[in-house]
Amino acid sequence: MIYKAALAATVLVAASSAAMAQEVTGGELGIEYNAPTNGSDFGGTTYSGGVEVGFMQTFSLSANAAGYKPENFDTTASNVTLHGTYHLSSATSVGGFYAYDSADGGDASLIGIEGSSAFMGGDVGGYLGRTVSEDENGTLLGVDGSYALRNGFSLLGNVDLYNVEGATLSQVSVGAEYQMEVGPQFYAQVGRITGNYDGQSDGVGFFTVGAKVAFGASRGTTFTNRSIFEVLPGF
Repeated sequence: MIYKAALAATVLVAASSAAMAQEVTGGELGIEYNAPTNGSDFGGTTYSGGVEVGFMQTFSLSANAAGYKPENFDTTASNVTLHGTYHLSSATSVGGFYAYDSADGGDASLIGIEGSSAFMGGDVGGYLGRTVSEDENGTLLGVDGSYALRNGFSLLGNVDLYNVEGATLSQVSVGAEYQMEVGPQFYAQVGRITGNYDGQSDGVGFFTVGAKVAFGASRGTTFTNRSIFEVLPGF
């Protein structure tokens, strides 16, 4: 089902782009690899992309899609996220999103709000959403930020949390990014995933390396995928 949804989103975005090419404000393509620090089989690769179309300089619609391929597991997962964004200024944006997660044997819809702002050389963003599935509902939230240094380097950090039926999954990571003067961004992060259920807690460290190519006046999309799988790198 998710592949049909992804195809539909791609067709709609392509149609919008063809009809209003001058309104396309940004887009991006990326690839990311995650692996645990304890040497286990947990980990995998994420492929992502997105495009954003602007209207009247204050409102935009965007679509992001991602495919998740874990290592050593015969399964795949995917996400499609649609955003409606109002740009309060060139530095601050707020909006809402609808997302659809799918994996072998299950799926979930997500709906929520999000925002981002740039100030004092840094960028900070956050989101709050609710997951809705046939079996259970949960809360998903996160905060991420970056701070620009010199010569194209930036510091990165993010915190994500997913709570459902008394169980909590959280991720904390920090890292750095290098933006080429002309070309892609490269980044690396280290972090930890922690799960809590029924008074018991367990966690694992992980590292991430990735690259992203952004284009358009906005250098990519304002927001990115909102997904349970984003809280659990490598699936």
